Amino acid sequence: MKTRRILLLFASMTLALLYACKTSRVLNSTDLTITGSYCAPAAPLSSNQDTVPLKNTDSLIKANPDLPEHEVLMANATGTLFLIRQMKAITGDTTLAGMMKRSEIRSKIQHRLLLATLEIAGIAAELDCEGEKADQLARYLDNFNSKRNTRLTVASIITGAITTIATVAIKEDAPQNTVAIGGGLLSAGLGALTINAARKKVRLAHLRNVLSDIWYMPDTSAIYPPFTWYVLNERHFSNNGQISVAAHVKKRWERFDLEGNTSKSKISLFFGDGGVYKADDLHTRAAMVNELQSTIRSINQDLQRLLHYLVSIE
Repeated sequence: MKTRRILLLFASMTLALLYACKTSRVLNSTDLTITGSYCAPAAPLSSNQDTVPLKNTDSLIKANPDLPEHEVLMANATGTLFLIRQMKAITGDTTLAGMMKRSEIRSKIQHRLLLATLEIAGIAAELDCEGEKADQLARYLDNFNSKRNTRLTVASIITGAITTIATVAIKEDAPQNTVAIGGGLLSAGLGALTINAARKKVRLAHLRNVLSDIWYMPDTSAIYPPFTWYVLNERHFSNNGQISVAAHVKKRWERFDLEGNTSKSKISLFFGDGGVYKADDLHTRAAMVNELQSTIRSINQDLQRLLHYLVSIE
């Protein structure tokens, strides 16, 4: 009778431990009060057709042999090329009318360069928000998984202790062996469960996926302003001048972040409408977003170079 009570107690505690370690697998983003669009701008960006860059790059360079190639392309990107040509045409005019005209042109150029700077800041802010959102969700899942592993570890220790006590208390060989084997298997099973640290997941939808256009490279982008999109896709702005800045970003993603795993499921998850993310996937997404943000912020260096040139012709 005593042996039977011990076996029942052992079984009850085993079930209690298993129940305590039970967790749901997928959390919906709405349950976490996380939406898919709060990083997007409140209103769509409207662009002036006068500032949309021309795409015939080679023709532009040939048509402006007196201007440095890089400055021609950046002026085209910012919609200031025609204004710069006007400025150069009246550089030697020292009359009052000429000075007033230069002042007017200079003001227009500064206005357009300011818009370009604000475009960079705006898209960089959205990317920063997207990266923080992915990191926040990843930390949330990591915390869940850490707590789960702690519970499993504690349960494994308790199971081992109960098994040891039960085997000592039970004198009969058969029940003693049963408890020892059962306790050993349960403890091993609990230990094995800690290996699967990515149990918790979250469903996240991308209503506006900031990574998608960089991966698929459409002719025009609904996310990135024309100025930014032109610089990202014009190969002359890259260091080697062979492939575009966006193409370089994509290659780095493939090699270092995706580690060569470009399966349909991964592509759909990161560059499609979203899906079920593990914590590791969220960390990967955050890394890709942050790398893209750094690349876009570096466009300021090209703007700085154009400003230096403008100062030299005034």
